[in-house]
Amino acid sequence: MTAGVTTVTLIAPKSNNKTASELSILTTPLTGILLLATMLRDKGYEVQCYDESFYTPHYERITTDYVLISSMSATVNRAYELADYFTSQNIPVFMGGLHASFQPQETLEHCDKVVIGEGEHVLFDLFNKKNTNTIIQGTPVMDLNTLPLPDYQLVQGMSKHPKVISVCSSRGCPFKCKFCSLKSMFGQTFRYIDNEKIIHHLQQFSSIKNLCFDEPNFTADKQRAIRLLQEMKDHGIFPKYAWPSVSIDVANNKKLLQLCSDVADFHFLIGLESVNEQVLKGYNKKHTPQQMRKAIDTIHDYGIKIQGSFIFGSDHDDPSVVQQTVDFCHDAEVDFPGFFPLTPYVGTEIRQELEQQQRIFSNNWDVYDGAHVVFHPKHMTAYELQQGVIDAFEGFYSSKKILHHLFDGDVFYSVQTFLFRMLIERVIHTNKDYLAFLEKESRKKSVG
Repeated sequence: MTAGVTTVTLIAPKSNNKTASELSILTTPLTGILLLATMLRDKGYEVQCYDESFYTPHYERITTDYVLISSMSATVNRAYELADYFTSQNIPVFMGGLHASFQPQETLEHCDKVVIGEGEHVLFDLFNKKNTNTIIQGTPVMDLNTLPLPDYQLVQGMSKHPKVISVCSSRGCPFKCKFCSLKSMFGQTFRYIDNEKIIHHLQQFSSIKNLCFDEPNFTADKQRAIRLLQEMKDHGIFPKYAWPSVSIDVANNKKLLQLCSDVADFHFLIGLESVNEQVLKGYNKKHTPQQMRKAIDTIHDYGIKIQGSFIFGSDHDDPSVVQQTVDFCHDAEVDFPGFFPLTPYVGTEIRQELEQQQRIFSNNWDVYDGAHVVFHPKHMTAYELQQGVIDAFEGFYSSKKILHHLFDGDVFYSVQTFLFRMLIERVIHTNKDYLAFLEKESRKKSVG
């Protein structure tokens, strides 16, 4: 520590449950906590920034004036462990992030102050004691250009030449998906960072292997996305792979698709969600299965891969949805689909509904990772839903699929499919106890 300088330790915890991290293809630092670290550093604070996905220090050796912890539901139990430790050492602890924003009273049991929502405008009030409240309401940052872009060099244990770079160029989401908490956290009004600032940020890296656009919908404003991609092309910024989340209507803009094809090997992450039109309407999704097929064909015409996500467990789903979805993915040639149980995350409409119906049986936040069933579905048991997720992964990521990629000359996806298959087998093995728990829970429900 430097004499007279306030030291702040910022932590992004890793989940106590390994399932989510094992199934992650790409890992980047948690953007929110790294942005706060950068802001503090720029104002003369001494910062120590730890993301446990990259490095976990010996916390007992850390000397600091304050601790800031940000977490999601899946990581919050670990966050509470860390907060309890530092408060026992009489070090003030402040917490924020998605989970804290929707469960502030619970979070306050483990720390000194909780920040709800976007915390940049109230960050320095935590240290100058201008705000004496224990629960502090953040305010939306309307001009994102007033904020610095996160400095990767602050992340302890991260390579100076990271294989994965993420950039968050916008906040807000206009959609109303019932299972998503982002609209409640960031609002439905889009705010953007100027493209020039994004280009300047990306130019600091001599080369970029994987570029992740860490935002809900990279192509929500298609003209803005086109301008950014064109500027990347003009400035010679050509990542090997690029991974944005996009809405399916991206297929309607040929110019955007062509620029994506020009700039990198793009992999679109698209929330396809279901092959059942009733389910899609229930989730407030605007597309149909027929439109999905047409869009996938169009996107593939430009050499762009698709990572489509599907959610099982709607009130319109029964066990047959699993095979129907796997068949759709094979027939439509979804390159790398993900199959997930519906999860009632805090801050979502679906959680409110299921709580009112008393269908949620677990609030163990460790299993709120998008991989574990925590509620009773309507037309199948919780055990059947969990087994269905497993069956879908095993049914798609088969040895036959690996050979198919090899015959097509696609070494990248044949390797990824093989590795994912191995991970699935490991996850199944490590979650046998949870399957047994769900079997008992389902029997109790049927008897009840």
